[in-house]
Amino acid sequence: MFSTLLMLVAIAPSPADEGMWLPEQLPQMSELLTEMGLAVPAADFADLGAAPLGAIISTGGCTASFLSKDGLVITNRHCATRYLRAISDEDNDRLEAGFVADSRASEPSVGLSARLWIVTGTEDVTEQVKRKLGPRLLGDAARQARLERLESELVADCEAPDEAGRSSRCFFTELYDGVNYQLVTTTELRDVRMVYAPPRGLANFGGDVDNWQWPRHSADFAMVRAYVGPDGEPADFAPENVPYQPPRWLTPSTEGVGPGDFVAAAGYPGGTDRYARASELLFHIETVYPAELTMRDELIAALEAEIVAAPEAAARIQPTIGSIGNYRKNFQGMLDAFDRPGVLDIKLSQEADLESWFLENPQQSDRWLEAVDELEVRLDMARTTWEPEWLARRLLRSGELLNHAHTAVRFATERERPDLQREPGYQDRDLERAGHRAAALDQSLWLPADRATMSIVLTRVQALPDDQRIAPLDAWLEQRGGLEPALELLFDEPTLVDRDARLALLGADLSELERSEDPWVTLAVALESWLSERRKEQELLAGAKLRLVPKYMQGLRAHSGGLMYPDANSTLRVTVGHVEGYSPLEALLYTPQTTLAGMVAKVGEPPFDAPVAYVEAAASGTASRWADPSLGDVPVNFLTTLDITGGNSGSPVLDARGQLVGLVFDGNYESISADWVFEPDITRGICVDIRYLYWSLEVAGAAALLEELGV
Repeated sequence: MFSTLLMLVAIAPSPADEGMWLPEQLPQMSELLTEMGLAVPAADFADLGAAPLGAIISTGGCTASFLSKDGLVITNRHCATRYLRAISDEDNDRLEAGFVADSRASEPSVGLSARLWIVTGTEDVTEQVKRKLGPRLLGDAARQARLERLESELVADCEAPDEAGRSSRCFFTELYDGVNYQLVTTTELRDVRMVYAPPRGLANFGGDVDNWQWPRHSADFAMVRAYVGPDGEPADFAPENVPYQPPRWLTPSTEGVGPGDFVAAAGYPGGTDRYARASELLFHIETVYPAELTMRDELIAALEAEIVAAPEAAARIQPTIGSIGNYRKNFQGMLDAFDRPGVLDIKLSQEADLESWFLENPQQSDRWLEAVDELEVRLDMARTTWEPEWLARRLLRSGELLNHAHTAVRFATERERPDLQREPGYQDRDLERAGHRAAALDQSLWLPADRATMSIVLTRVQALPDDQRIAPLDAWLEQRGGLEPALELLFDEPTLVDRDARLALLGADLSELERSEDPWVTLAVALESWLSERRKEQELLAGAKLRLVPKYMQGLRAHSGGLMYPDANSTLRVTVGHVEGYSPLEALLYTPQTTLAGMVAKVGEPPFDAPVAYVEAAASGTASRWADPSLGDVPVNFLTTLDITGGNSGSPVLDARGQLVGLVFDGNYESISADWVFEPDITRGICVDIRYLYWSLEVAGAAALLEELGV
């Protein structure tokens, strides 16, 4: 018994368990992947023109994948929160009740701002960029400005319509912090419709209590469908649109996976800092994370109080609480992880080992050590203004109308220059999406909540020390009589609650905005006058990093002596591993699968309030056709050694043959620090089993969806 349990938990980690690999790197790992259990050629996992990678898409923040020839898409339910909010109203809270479309005709649009991006190609433009960056004597700010101009030019050329009038959506990205550059070409689908999402009590079973924890029992899956115009081309929502016919889609498995099985996941991980300096990590531990925790505690308390005062606002406010709470737990997990003996030492030891290697290799050391020394000085200077910059950004996120007004000011400011010289994100290509986001505020805006959160942030702003004051913001508050009178002025019948007024603001020129007497606009103008100066400083730092960090990264690559994956940056990656448990503490062993019985055993008060129909159906789970014989029940969630981070939510988990066996939806608490330091023995990705999806669809009576999935 003990030896079997140990096998489930302590399979020796593979050298490839760590790594968010570029698809093109996988063929070089062919022998290792075969040893790990991959049953198809590694090249099959590197081809964007074939399944499975050709079926993987981005939702902008999460990952998704095609499941049928009729454009059916699967992702996490928590990635579909904004979709469910868009189709909710006073009589139908889809965030709570979930949704099942009775037919294609009853699949509702999830809003004009929804997008699905299919990567159709990547191009290495490194030599092109470096050739055009110009002479070595170029100043740091000018170097960064030139890179942004090159980015705009490359993207504009990439997005130019072809002879048939078709165009792509393109993205410019850095790899290895500026050592390499890529141009990513995508097809952008703009008509997205809701198909299926389980009820909140099933999807988010355990709520924040179980978030980042194991064992888990979450039905974190949802399905949407992509539509296009009758001619098959991407189009905005229209009744006459038809389901998109993807050239590739995944084959869902009916067998699932078990302990020790090979798995891979493909997706768009957002960001890691594996190669950052130890000083950056220490600054986050000592300053950033403690400040974030305190702020988020205050914000959550204020928002929860608003729900008590206005229960009808829960559907609008609860997703924000969930997002703030999720990152709050993440930051606490970072501090807890780096408080464990030896964890921070891993990072420090890696850095010391690297420096020793360079000292032993004089042909490399002088250039590298010089870059490191200057980089440390630059980073230390930037940290001195961290708090006011953090509060200014938090203020913009705390008030949706302020965020919109500031966006309008940024667009107006950038319109003073030719389009290709504007900052990326504020060009003509970006205006339509900004308008869609402005329209979508009708589904999320709740002014009392914004007032409460803005009050918290502005109170912090007023407490800044004299040498870190945000002078234009101080002046704006003083001119309006202080904090409370200013808040009263902002929230007393604001004109920007009207959708047309918000859209009109996006088209206003800068002089018009600077003359405006609207309090939201005057606040945005004041804040931007300070932020614009900070951006100049940030451009200097970015230009210096553009000069220094590639030297540092090239040194790391020389030291590694082999394949080295780049930090995550929202580009398509593949991670490989096994289904495997772990031991978080002495004498505590976590096996890698949970079942319906485990979910039922937890049922009780919220957030453990699974819907009655599903709890009753779970009683006969042992007789279900989706029960795993080795478990004697329907599997719910499982653990893997997959290397993941934010953005991997919704990533398809594939078996050794490339078939879909589940979806990534979370990491374990001990793995939170893996954004900085990877620990193979305890870093785990939490996934929902595809067989739990089948079982849930049966309980929901969604026979047509099961048939479309081929089961």
